[in-house]
Amino acid sequence: MSILSDLRKLFEGCPLLAELTQRVDALGTRVEEYGIYPAGSSVVSEDMSGAKTWQYNFVLQAERMTVDDLTRLENNDFIEQLQDWVEAQNRDGVPLSGEGVEFISISAGNGAIVDWDDREQYGTYKVQCTLIIEKEG
Repeated sequence: MSILSDLRKLFEGCPLLAELTQRVDALGTRVEEYGIYPAGSSVVSEDMSGAKTWQYNFVLQAERMTVDDLTRLENNDFIEQLQDWVEAQNRDGVPLSGEGVEFISISAGNGAIVDWDDREQYGTYKVQCTLIIEKEG
């Protein structure tokens, strides 16, 4: 399996996202849903045995109703709680399915609203995430 597949499985277990439809690399037609957007990966170190530490960046975006101030306040609470949930996974570890792949850490930050539809009925909220893994050489 790929790292993206492992992340999809991880976020399927997030109670905050349970009511939302999951997408990859795209959001649909202004319904409440979320998407996982890979944002590039790079080697951050290599040890003498050839094992490499990788940084896998991704953005989690959620499409949410934004019809009034109370709903937007709830959405900001949602983003804060989502970042906290990701940080809790850092303590628990993320199961990875690849051969010779080991979890190091996961983090989330910079949660914010990034877009509204024309009538400001729906907004797109994002959280930037980083997964650090080690792959055997």
